[in-house]
Amino acid sequence: MRSLRRGLGATRPTDLVYRSDMISRRQFLNVSGLSAGGLLIGCTALDETPDAAPAAVAVPREPALPSSFGAYIEITPDNRVLIVTPQSEMGQGVHDGLPRIVAEELDADWALVSVRMPWADDRFINPITKRHRTANSESTMVYFELLRRAGAAARQMLLDAAAARWQLPTGELSAEKSFVLHTASGRRASFGELASAAAALPVPPAPRLKSPDQFTLLGRTLPRTDTPGKCDGSTQFGIDIRLPGMLYAALRRSPAVTSRVARFDRDAARALPGVVDAFEIPDGIAVIAGSTWQARQAAEKLDVTFDDSEAGAADSQALHASMLKALANDAAAMPGRPAFGGQPYSKDATLAAIATAPVRHEWQYEVPFLAHAALEPLCATVRVDADGCEAWVPSQQPDRARDVLAQVTGLPRERCKLHITFLGGGFGRKWEVDFVRQAAQIAVQVKGRPVKLTWTREQDFRHDRFRPAHIARTRVGLSRQGDILGMHSRTTGISMWKYQGRAPLPGYGDMFSAGLLINDRYDFPNKYVDVVDAVAPIPVGTWRSVSQSMNTFFSESAIDEIAHHTRTDPLALRLKLSASDPRARAVLQLAAEKAGWGRPLPKGHGLGIAFAVGYDAYCAQVIEVKVERRNLRIERIVCAFDCGMIVDPRAVEAQVEGGIVFGLSAARDGRISFEGGAARESNFHDAPLIRIHETPRIEIHLLRTEHKAGGCGEASVPPVAPALANAVFAATRRRPRKLPIIDNGYQLV
Repeated sequence: MRSLRRGLGATRPTDLVYRSDMISRRQFLNVSGLSAGGLLIGCTALDETPDAAPAAVAVPREPALPSSFGAYIEITPDNRVLIVTPQSEMGQGVHDGLPRIVAEELDADWALVSVRMPWADDRFINPITKRHRTANSESTMVYFELLRRAGAAARQMLLDAAAARWQLPTGELSAEKSFVLHTASGRRASFGELASAAAALPVPPAPRLKSPDQFTLLGRTLPRTDTPGKCDGSTQFGIDIRLPGMLYAALRRSPAVTSRVARFDRDAARALPGVVDAFEIPDGIAVIAGSTWQARQAAEKLDVTFDDSEAGAADSQALHASMLKALANDAAAMPGRPAFGGQPYSKDATLAAIATAPVRHEWQYEVPFLAHAALEPLCATVRVDADGCEAWVPSQQPDRARDVLAQVTGLPRERCKLHITFLGGGFGRKWEVDFVRQAAQIAVQVKGRPVKLTWTREQDFRHDRFRPAHIARTRVGLSRQGDILGMHSRTTGISMWKYQGRAPLPGYGDMFSAGLLINDRYDFPNKYVDVVDAVAPIPVGTWRSVSQSMNTFFSESAIDEIAHHTRTDPLALRLKLSASDPRARAVLQLAAEKAGWGRPLPKGHGLGIAFAVGYDAYCAQVIEVKVERRNLRIERIVCAFDCGMIVDPRAVEAQVEGGIVFGLSAARDGRISFEGGAARESNFHDAPLIRIHETPRIEIHLLRTEHKAGGCGEASVPPVAPALANAVFAATRRRPRKLPIIDNGYQLV
């Protein structure tokens, strides 16, 4: 085994152990950071607007980050371009996509570009969100223009440096594939040759950006730079971290959602094979041993008694009954607000419009608790000593994880280093920091040695931050001609907003619960949304697509109900309601066209359509099903997707496909239920994910538009469930108003 002195993008040395004597790509990147000279480009101060110009500093022998929003460019003397991507890579492609934005404007040779992993640093805070986080499908949205400016500024500085060297006007020079060229004389100089001189030049305040027709890297599909490492095993996910002298930790926890240790025999625990120590932490008992296997085996054999009395109210049947009562509790209902900053909802006008409408309907819908079920269980490695704390974590919010390290260790925050590894799935679960806190609580007990904590799969399911169950009620008033005169939708569930400790918005209910409960892109008068919080000791959190994962099912089911009762084609109704939004109409029309909407269907077949908007992206889906008695087969899913400017079409398609499969797993048979204070489901055998052989044919049709770049990781999840339910209704004339679909009596074929 070889050891290499230098961390994953760390600014102080760290020991890493690798499994091969060959120098890996990761080792190459870390070693290359020691090179002298060069040019470092970042984007400036945290409080500046997105139009702020990038900053440049010379790179000393030990490079230090400039004051930046998070992404920077280093050009080394040997003509390599090293780019830090500030966002966590969890499969969505930012490790490749964000650096390509920089390289495009820089005119760098993509073959000479290498990507550095991020680490927690306040200089990585994004000037728009004021956070260092990866969430809300915002990576490309918030970094696209900023990274373009950083690359363009670097290119301009290199051109200016060459112009000064050759005593030529800058306008006669061009950049191409990491070289500056003077075509008339045949002169050329590499970026590496010019980097030191360029670093001394002023940063252009408004660098010229390319027009889309000049792009050579953006908008094309290229091999992902992180694929080889994932294939040969050299890529390090959180669970792969190995350090000299490492210890391994496992937890013994009650299956209950909340509990405390009532009795624990520590001496007996220490006597178990391989155990270094065992002690109580707030969430249970931590066992430290020489391997994960030894720690887990010992944890299962512990002599410990838990007090689960506070978890007793975690019961699905009891919670369901209380949620039904909450729907009728007008006094407890708090208003929502439009998601896109439209006209405020009017309660009085909406209720009056419904009450006086000649035609009125009311429907009720339900969705269950869901687990995140990321394939990489929660894990974190932490080392604490007298000088500081260092951690290696697959985290979606490095800034808050670093805060936790400081809180637990009592060390100054600047002495707490946190390196971000690849994430084996996130979906919102690795937004939480409970597992980081636990690892730090364990590490302070064995100072000087790194400790890796790994949860079991059962703990990952039973102690998730679950997508909450919700029940929604929608009331509509219609004219005799079928026009919508008013719609009031109310939902109830455990508040994600409150559970995460977010500051309340005065006068409004949980924004996560109420968001897009009525799709604000549909144009009709008199809308009102409100929410009643449910109470239970079940931990909840954000799940892929957050409020839209449930509310799009509620809202798009209601639109289909209206189409049925007014004898209107479901597509035609949506096109009518979105008449003022060309992007909405475009995805609806494209999905319908590609699916053959309106064609004659065999008996038992049905087409269902649904639409969602969010994360600066538009998505419409059509699902075709075949139903024979209670046997349900999903034949095809057709999706039209518009996320504006596209970095890599295949990467977008992969994200959209992944979102569809994720949403389909939940809609089909996904659920977590509670009994006696604990989750019944504990692993993939009773909370299955859809397998490859079960996946229907999926067709993705991307709209190439020049709107600003939007997100593509979440917007394809919400339409799946309503499109499926609407297709089942079209085939059977029986409306599934409850998820998962199997709870409506169907067998999946």
